[in-house]
Formats: sequence, structure tokens, C-alpha cells
Amino acid sequence: MDEKNKKILRIVIITAICIVAVSAIIVGIVLALNSGKKTNETSAVNKTAASQTELSKTESSQSEPSKTESSQSEPSKAESSQSEPSKSEPSQPEPSKTEPSQPEPSSKSYSEVVINDQIYYQRLNGNTWSGDYQSNEFDMYQDNYVEKFEVVSYEDYLRIIEEVNNSIEDDKEHVTASYNDETSNYIIMADASNHSWCKFDLIDVVEAEIQIIVYGYESTYGVMASGSGYFVAVPTKMPVGTELSFRQCYSKEEIQNIRKYGTTYDPNNIVVDKPVIYLYPTEETKISVKLLKDKNITCSYPKYKEGWEIIAKPDGTLTDTGTGRELYSLYYEARNSVDFSNIKDGFVVKGEDSAAFLEEKLAVLGLTEREAEEFIIYWLPRLEANEYNLIRFATEKEINENMPLDIDPSPDSMIRVIMVFKALDEPVNIPEQKLSTPERTGFTLVEWGGTEIK
Repeated sequence: MDEKNKKILRIVIITAICIVAVSAIIVGIVLALNSGKKTNETSAVNKTAASQTELSKTESSQSEPSKTESSQSEPSKAESSQSEPSKSEPSQPEPSKTEPSQPEPSSKSYSEVVINDQIYYQRLNGNTWSGDYQSNEFDMYQDNYVEKFEVVSYEDYLRIIEEVNNSIEDDKEHVTASYNDETSNYIIMADASNHSWCKFDLIDVVEAEIQIIVYGYESTYGVMASGSGYFVAVPTKMPVGTELSFRQCYSKEEIQNIRKYGTTYDPNNIVVDKPVIYLYPTEETKISVKLLKDKNITCSYPKYKEGWEIIAKPDGTLTDTGTGRELYSLYYEARNSVDFSNIKDGFVVKGEDSAAFLEEKLAVLGLTEREAEEFIIYWLPRLEANEYNLIRFATEKEINENMPLDIDPSPDSMIRVIMVFKALDEPVNIPEQKLSTPERTGFTLVEWGGTEIK
């Protein structure tokens, strides 16, 4: 090959090499540019994703509590294991409201009061139990009245009603069965007080596992010839013979006296107990009776409201014009306005001789045998409970000063007997009181009562 052709060949080769190199450079540049673009695009995507992720985290932190907050708002497993019962270990039941050992009161009508380590129950209002029960009050005239405080079957529920009715002469007051469910048992509370008004308010009934606790306010007051009683029946699914426990609920005043004096009464606030007034006109007469120190009255029956208006018959039967109820006497109790405690004369009587003593002295003071019997029946248990009693009968002047009366029309004869007594451990020497017998003619008013010096 000549020199000229060689020269041309070298030029072609160099040109080809240059073209290849330039092409390679161009391809490299293109690839680099594409790679950079992809990198930028990926970075942008990553930045966008990251910003979205951060936003998501921010939103999540607002909508969901942090671990710290979560530990405060959600119980831990340990706490959960305490608050939620384990499947393998059943939870202990909450104490029953009717648990027999000092149950929580289920009524707002009473509260527990502790005085000198002794538990008492105070009545907070006049409310009675809101549950289902039967309650009857009645006068009684027989001595065969049966006291009951037990859980019985339906058959015995009917039988006890029959026994109660055998002691009630007035058919209008007979107790009738309020229930006919033979599958139920019944809590029966029945009692009576001879010659006194006997009342019972059922305040609550708590059925425990093995016993039934009855909260009530039982009171015996006044004096009456027949006596009175109550019958209460409460349906229950508890078995026959379930143990019953009764808890007396005292008034606020009684609780205060127990706290101060250890008794339900204030020994510094002595009252005349159980005065009753009999009226014997010569013919049926409408009579007005007023107690002129009515602010001292603590209790009365019929309820005293500026006086009593009654129709009286010669045999002593009274009819309250306001209620139409037939009575045999008017009853009240009152705080004393006379100090009877200074006993300078009287009688020292052994407790066991009280009945014979009263029979003799009340006849001297002008009471009939029936009036004397009613006096003795009421006061004898309190007198016989003492070894000895110092007894004195208040004078007519003391009685009239203590509670003056206004009777219209005015009686022809007034016999008022107030016995003052004090318990003694042993006899004392004291001058014997001189007694006189009053006249008993025409329209006669008779009153008797008593007061104990503590």
C-alpha cells in the first residue's frame, strides 16, 4: 500500500475512534442525566413520603395517647388483673346489703348510733317501710292474746289471725288476711299491752343469709280499760323458723337522753304519767274539757287541740265528737309545774305489798273498784320492781296548780288522784300522810295519774 493510502486509512481509523469516543461520552452524559433525574425524583418522593409519615405521626399523637398517657388512661395488666376477675379464680362477691353481721342500713329512716360501746338505732323521720306488708291495730278484751315474732307458713299465718280475732270483741276491728299466696312464708309480728295503747311502726326489714332483721318503733303509752295490740305480716321467701332479730329505733330525744343519762327519759324533766279523766254525768251530756297548761302536754289521746269535745253517758262511756270514736277516758301526759320531790310525809311500802296498799288507799281517796283496778294494773309492775317505795298522794291544791282544768258544764264532784313515789333500797322513817275521802255526788269527774321521783 502506497503512502497515500496509508495516510487515508489512518485518518479513517482516527475519525472512527473519535466518533466512538464522542458517542460513548454522549451516552455517558445521557445516562448520567437520567440517573440524576431518577435520583432527584426518588428523593422528592422520599421527602413527600417522609412528610406524610411525619404528618401521620403528628395526627396520631393527637388522636392516640402516648405510652405515658396510655398508662394513665388504661389500666395496666397488673391493675386489670385486680379489677377484672380471672377466669381461673372467680371474683369475691361484694358484701351483701343483707349480710347478718352489722348490715348497712337499707333505709334512710334510721341510723346507727354508738353510745358507750353500745349500738343503738335512731329514727330519723316518721317514715315507715316502703315494702309490702300488712298492718292492723285493734282494741283487745281477752287475756288469751298470743304474742308472735317468727317466720311461719301460710297455714299458720291464717291460724294466728284467727287467734288474734278471738281476743277482739268488736267484729269491725277483726283482722282479715291480706294475702292468698300459699307458696309464700310470712314474718309475723304481733303483740298487745293490757290496759295501754300499744303501737308499732315497721321501719325496715333486712333479709340476711341466715336471719331477718326487723327495725321498728314499738311504743306503749296511755291507759285504757281494754288494752290494744297490733298485727303485722310481711311476705318472705325465707324458710319457716328463720331467726328474727328486732332492733328498736329510738327518737332523737330518746337517743339524747340515753347519751346524757343512760335512760330514754330525762330524770330532770319529770312528768305526770298516764293521767286519765273519767266523766260521769247524770244524763247524756255534751262536755268540753280543757287543760289550762296545755303547753306542758307531752302526749295525749285523743289528740288534744285546744280542748276535747265529747258526749258523755252516765255509765262513763265517752264519744269523741270529732272522730266518733268511743272511749272510756281522756288521756294525757304533761311536764310538772309543781316540785313533788320534797316528800315530808307519806307511806313506806314493801314492793311486794303494793297491791294491798293501793286497794286500801284508793278506796279511801274515792275511786271505784274499776277505777282502782285500772290504776293498780298500770302502776303495780313498777312498784313491785322495787324493794321498798316511798309513796305520797299529792294534795288537791298541788294537783290543781300543776294542771288546772276547765270543764263545761262544771262537775258537781271532782276527784283527782296523783301518786308520787320514789324507789328505796331500805325503809326510812317518815310521818304518815293523812288522807280524807271526798264526796261523790251528781255529775262526777275522776282523774288519776302518778309521777316517779328518780
